Amino acid sequence: MMTGWWLRRKRNRIKEAEAGRLDCAGIMERLYEYIDEELDDPRLVSAIRDHLEKCKVCFPQYEFEKAFLRFLAQRGANGAPPRLRRRIFQRLLEEESQS
Repeated sequence: MMTGWWLRRKRNRIKEAEAGRLDCAGIMERLYEYIDEELDDPRLVSAIRDHLEKCKVCFPQYEFEKAFLRFLAQRGANGAPPRLRRRIFQRLLEEESQS
C-alpha cells in the first residue's frame, strides 16, 4: 500500500516530466533508477535522457556512475579471495558472540 507521501512524490515526478522541468538536483536524485532502468514512466525516462544529452554538469556524473557500476560488477564477478572471506566470516562470528 502506498502512503500519501509516496503518491504525491510520484505525481510530482510525472508533472515534472510532463513539463520538462527536471533540474540537475532532480536528475541526480533519480540517476540510479534511470541507469538501472527502474523508472516506469516513459515521460520521465525521456525527460532525464533529454536533460543528460544537454547538461554539461549532469552528463559527466552520469558517465562516471555508469563506469563505476560496470567496475563494481566486474570486480564482484570474481568474488573475494578465500583468505578475505575467512577473515570476514571470522569477524562476523566474533561480533555475533559478543551480542
